[in-house]
Formats: sequence, C-alpha cells, structure tokens
Amino acid sequence: MARKKSNEKVEKIINEIKNSKPKFKLQLDSKTTITLKTQEQLKKWMELYPKAQLIS
Repeated sequence: MARKKSNEKVEKIINEIKNSKPKFKLQLDSKTTITLKTQEQLKKWMELYPKAQLIS
C-alpha cells in the first residue's frame, strides 16, 4: 500500500492546480481541442499535428 499524503500536501497540490491557467489552446481537428501550459508542449504538439490551429 502507498503512504497517505498529509492534508497540507494535498491542499498545496489542489491550490497549484486551481491557480494554474493554460496559456495555449490548440485545435487538433474539428472535434479535438487541447490546452497547453508551455511553449515546449506547443512545439511538440505542432510537430505531431502540423494541421493544428492555435486558438489562443
């Protein structure tokens, strides 16, 4: 069994997730849109999907 995380660590992780906002929205095709936080992630996805469109 894994160790249980303390309430402080859980609260810290939850706050980081709530406060982090994605910087980029990328539309891969007509049905699929993803959000990305870093420029490196954007470059990677643009290489995988050259027809993808950057929304914001």
